[in-house]
Amino acid sequence: MSAPFADRWQRALPLAVPTLGGLAYLAAFGAPVRLVAVNAGALALASLWAVWGRLPSAPKARLGFAALGAGLLFLPLIIGPEVGGVSRWLRAGPVLVHSGALLLPLVAVLASRAERFGPAVLGMATAALAAQPDAGMLAGLAAAGAVLAAVHRSVGFVLVAAASAGLAALTFGRGTLEPQVFTEDVLVQVWHSVPLAALALAALLFLAAPALLLRTGQIPRTEAAALAALLVTLGAMACLAPFPFPLIGYGASPILGFGLALSAMGTARQA
Repeated sequence: MSAPFADRWQRALPLAVPTLGGLAYLAAFGAPVRLVAVNAGALALASLWAVWGRLPSAPKARLGFAALGAGLLFLPLIIGPEVGGVSRWLRAGPVLVHSGALLLPLVAVLASRAERFGPAVLGMATAALAAQPDAGMLAGLAAAGAVLAAVHRSVGFVLVAAASAGLAALTFGRGTLEPQVFTEDVLVQVWHSVPLAALALAALLFLAAPALLLRTGQIPRTEAAALAALLVTLGAMACLAPFPFPLIGYGASPILGFGLALSAMGTARQA
C-alpha cells in the first residue's frame, strides 16, 4: 500500500472508530436491522468519500462551497417537514436527513481558514440554525468558532462564537421533541444495562475521535481542532438534553456529514 493511500485511509479513522462502536451498540441492544443497515451503509459511503472524495483546492472555490452549505441550512425552513415547531430536516426519499448534522461539519471546515470571509459564512449558518431552531448545533458552532477565534485571533470568529452561544442558550428547550430510542439518550440507556459499555462508548466519542483527528500533521490542525470541538460539543449537548448522539447513535446524517468534512480537510492538505 502506498504511503499516500495509507494516509488517506487514516483520515477515515476518526469517523470509523466511534461509528463502529455505535454499530456494536445498536446490534447488542436489539435495534431493528434497518437502523443498523442505515448506519452501516452511511459509514461505508462516508469512509469512501473521506478517502477518495475531492473538492476544489482554490480558496475562493472552497469558500463558495462553504457559503452554499450554509445557505442550504435554510432549506428545511422552506421545504422541510415541521415537527413540534422545529424544521431541521430534509426529505431524501423515505429518509429524513438532519440538515445541520449533514452540512455544518463541512461548512466549519471549509470556512476555518478563511480569516476574512469565514466568519460571515459561519454567521449565515448561525442564522439558519437559530431559525430552525437547533440549540445543539448552535452550541457546536459556538465551540468551533471559539477554536477558530483562538487560532486566528479574529474578532469576526469571536463574534460568531458569542452569537452562536447566546442563541444556543436562548433556543435551548424550544421545540424539544420526544427522545427517540437508539438516537437520543444513548449513554443513559447503555449505562442502565452495562455501565462499562457506556464508558467505552463515551470514550470513543469524546476521546478517541478527537485524538485521532489531532494525532498527526497529516490533517491540518486548524480544521481538525474546529471539527473536534464541534463533535465533542454535539456529544455534550446530547448528554444535557434530548439531542441526537453523533456517530454512536442511530442517524446517517452525522456520519455522512463527518465524512464530507474529513474529505474537505484532505483537500486542504493538498492545496
